[in-house]
Amino acid sequence: MVVQSREDIATEKNLLESDYISLTCSNNWGIADINESILKRAGYQITVSESKTLKGTSKVSLSVGLADNKIGSDISMELAKQINKRSLELDLENTNDVIRALKEIDFEKYIVLEDFHYLEIDTQVDFSIALKAYHEESSLCFIIVGVWLEDDRLTTFNGDLAGRIVSINADKRLDENIDELFSVSEALLNISFSDNFKICAKEKCNGSIFLVQQLCMKVCEAQNISKTQESLTEVAKNIDITDEIKSVLDMHTGRFTKFLMDFSGGFQPTELDLYKWMLFALITIDEKFLLEGLPIQALRRQIQIYHPKKSETSLKKLSGVLNKAVSLQLDNRTKPIVFEYDVNRSRVKVVDKSFLLWKQFQELPELLEYIDLEKLTEEFV
Repeated sequence: MVVQSREDIATEKNLLESDYISLTCSNNWGIADINESILKRAGYQITVSESKTLKGTSKVSLSVGLADNKIGSDISMELAKQINKRSLELDLENTNDVIRALKEIDFEKYIVLEDFHYLEIDTQVDFSIALKAYHEESSLCFIIVGVWLEDDRLTTFNGDLAGRIVSINADKRLDENIDELFSVSEALLNISFSDNFKICAKEKCNGSIFLVQQLCMKVCEAQNISKTQESLTEVAKNIDITDEIKSVLDMHTGRFTKFLMDFSGGFQPTELDLYKWMLFALITIDEKFLLEGLPIQALRRQIQIYHPKKSETSLKKLSGVLNKAVSLQLDNRTKPIVFEYDVNRSRVKVVDKSFLLWKQFQELPELLEYIDLEKLTEEFV
């Protein structure tokens, strides 16, 4: 199972804590690091072995601590002693070895991988191949949480996974989801949000549940509502929702200005400065195209209109920069990431919707100044 989401998946609301193990992926992890984390969360202790793999890397030895009657992932004392006697060794890059180790302890829990999109693309590809082995050689089920453009990135990486994965777009928020938020809140507090407030919230929040929640909290606080009311109370009757949205989004100003300034510098100074010009396109192109996924050709056209060396801004050079966009954001500690590039569909998409909402309330000259392109201000006056 693959769950696609921009926000945290509420695993704890759908599974008992005893039903799963969870680990958060890091951008510097490889396939061996993922497997090592899985084994540790499953209950194993891992030490480096003197044995070598065919690649020349060290194998690891597995053991189970004997400090309690129940060890790690419900491993009994008796089973732990049996495993320790066998002196298990394995190659962390060998999926079959990992499957064998998990079978040794009768491990059957769900395995949740959070922030899968932070992994390097090569690691994502490697793990998509490993998933086929997990599917065919075990009954293990993975819940993979990540941000990406495709309905199913893992199948894009490995066609053999077709039909073996259920993709859930956890970022897709429908009006009925927001209506449910309103109705539950109203019932808990014995209040009634004004019809105008609810209509405007759905129209202006781009489907962001977080933003709607923040707005509800602000209008309740404005009327000193923090607990269930004794009588039905109408809330947000005469509210300027645009001002309220701006107030909420202002909390993100520091994060987004840092993103713009850090990303515009790239990894190092270059002749074409394509990182800052990429941002130029993102802040001047209409939001709807960035939500749907902007073709690289359209991005290039927007850049070429204003770039002093337009003839040199080739698709090849732009593609090379876009392929490193997520890595640069991670290096700059931009979390969550603001946008990504789908190399298979050659599209750029802003995945942090709050950035697009925040951008609507900013003055373009200020945004251009953040990316050191204030000289273009006159072009847009």
